[in-house]
Amino acid sequence: MKSINFAKYQGIGNDFIIIDSRGTDLHQSLIASKKKIVSNICDRHFGVGADGLILLMDSNNGADARMEIFNSDGTIAEMCGNGIRCLANYIKDQSDKEVSDNCIIQTLAGNIMASFSISGNVIIDMGTPKFTPLEIPTNLKLDSNNIASGDVVLDGTTLKVYAASMGNPHAITYVDTIESIPFEAWGKQLENHSLFPNKTNVHFVEIINRAKLRIKVWERGCGATLACGTGACAVLAVTYRLNLCNKEALIQLPGGSLDINWPSHDGPILMSGPAKFVYSGNIDIDLHS
Repeated sequence: MKSINFAKYQGIGNDFIIIDSRGTDLHQSLIASKKKIVSNICDRHFGVGADGLILLMDSNNGADARMEIFNSDGTIAEMCGNGIRCLANYIKDQSDKEVSDNCIIQTLAGNIMASFSISGNVIIDMGTPKFTPLEIPTNLKLDSNNIASGDVVLDGTTLKVYAASMGNPHAITYVDTIESIPFEAWGKQLENHSLFPNKTNVHFVEIINRAKLRIKVWERGCGATLACGTGACAVLAVTYRLNLCNKEALIQLPGGSLDINWPSHDGPILMSGPAKFVYSGNIDIDLHS
């Protein structure tokens, strides 16, 4: 049994346990446990409770730090927008960096730059969205808008589903009103649909106007969550390509709002939003379980 120090952060309700694992073999122990340790820590009844667990690790490519993020079920995620904002704030809180400074964080989706606004928000260069089926990955085919899309029948209802990647896969479908759909049933079915060989995050989108979109999130490996930063970026990218919103829009999620801006259609998307410290503590972990 080993006592591990952790900090808990949240980004508009999407919450994460952050552990500084630099100089330790914690990462290998979590992998060796076959998801058990992570899922136990993230359990909201018997553990700390969180949507995911983030390890702060030493970079091996020259970045300031490296992020390894696990979903609450113990699976590894390529990238997480709310998670990387939380990690960036954690790094800032643990250092002498000024808010005008930035840091580069290595992820499985590539190096990501984070900076800090005077208002306290964290601004993330999320990279350029990908629409090619192989890059997502998805078995959906490119349509006339050069977006992977197709019809999916769920419980007798035909939905037009679009797909994009922000370093991780996203399925997007538009609804008249979010409250009118069987959210959990459709979320589970789309997450595990054969069209997405690596499973997918799922977003049900209600268009308020060209500058405001409302989303409900079913996150891969987590289920219903209050927010998804990469998902907000993917939704903006797809909706803008369909000419249904502006290149900058406020994305309303159950836990709060993110400002998403895509200045150039062939360049990176910028995400701005809060990341807050919740509390810190320590937990005893059986690394050999």
